[in-house]
Amino acid sequence: MILPPPADVEAQLAAARRDGDLDRYLGLLAGEELFVPIRRVDARSILDERAETFPNVYFETGGDEFLQVFTRGALPDLGQDVVAMSGSLDWAVDGVGRHERVVFNRGTRGEWRLPGATLQPWLDAHLDDVTPLEEQVERLITAPYGHLEGPIAHALACGAHLAVLEAAPWNVLDARYYDYVAEVRGLRDWWGVPDPPGWRTTMTGLIGDGYALTPGNLVLMLRLRFAAEYGLPGAEFDPLTWAQLVDRWCTEHDAADQADELRDTVRRVSRYERRLRADGLVDADGCVTTALSWDVGRAVTIARGGLAAGYCDALTAELMVLEAGSLARRYHQSWADLSAGYVMGRVLHAGEDGFGEWYPAAVRVHHQLLQDPASPWLNLDFGSLSEESEA
Repeated sequence: MILPPPADVEAQLAAARRDGDLDRYLGLLAGEELFVPIRRVDARSILDERAETFPNVYFETGGDEFLQVFTRGALPDLGQDVVAMSGSLDWAVDGVGRHERVVFNRGTRGEWRLPGATLQPWLDAHLDDVTPLEEQVERLITAPYGHLEGPIAHALACGAHLAVLEAAPWNVLDARYYDYVAEVRGLRDWWGVPDPPGWRTTMTGLIGDGYALTPGNLVLMLRLRFAAEYGLPGAEFDPLTWAQLVDRWCTEHDAADQADELRDTVRRVSRYERRLRADGLVDADGCVTTALSWDVGRAVTIARGGLAAGYCDALTAELMVLEAGSLARRYHQSWADLSAGYVMGRVLHAGEDGFGEWYPAAVRVHHQLLQDPASPWLNLDFGSLSEESEA
């Protein structure tokens, strides 16, 4: 199937501009992540904490200066020396004086130049209509300028959990459309990726030869093997029997030093599966087959972030995403299977018995991706890629 036409905020802004409807125009902007160009050297100063404020890149014409503000899909290619930072509408125009002007979506049909004397009173009257960036979450966004079908779209959809959670387009792989400073900080602070060598090491750990060696993936893989040996569905292995068989495997494979950790992982997986069944992520008589999709989802996100941060080129990012998608198809049977494995991997990664604050959001995103008519999971057949299309 082909994805339905995605929502196009740039087209909606162009229609509001054509009609001269300022309230509708600013109302649309108030709910969006907005991007302001900034010189790359200045962005580096912010990252190095040498700059207290960020200097905007102004557009000059006829002696006038305009602050440029863009929606994501309207961002032009401003060259290697310019990147972007993003925030909500009030952030984007903060500090604009009454007689200064802002140009929104310059160069598009929705371009509108507005003075601070118009913007600030509107913001004062509609402050509750502005959605802060930290509240722009759990949105399924399909970008009309992104990948809509084919191997790359399918692979990017394998990372849809994190994209929806962060209200980022799931189908975009292009450095231009991201907040450079936020991506560099996110890679460093959330994923422990400080530089290009660290990025490559992380990607190798997620989708390289060692991807299946985590305790979670190992005990799940062993359960599948035991199920085949005994002719029983994996869900029928009670935790005690499963742990005993894992002990046997450790003895037979000179891995006694792993036995305690693997037994504890069996206990945790069994407990988590009960919760996943109760929340509708796994069928009542089903089980999670692998947690590899947690690695796959992170790999897609970190590949995208690495491209935005300049840690790799576009071709490398694309190849990494395609490899992640290939792994997902190899070890999962469906989007629902992939999603359940992603959530299992996430709870195992947390390293604690409890379910964190993030868990309810993960459940909501799971159901949204499996039920929303605009979801790639309902429009891209999980196993539909032909050998020719993957070549």
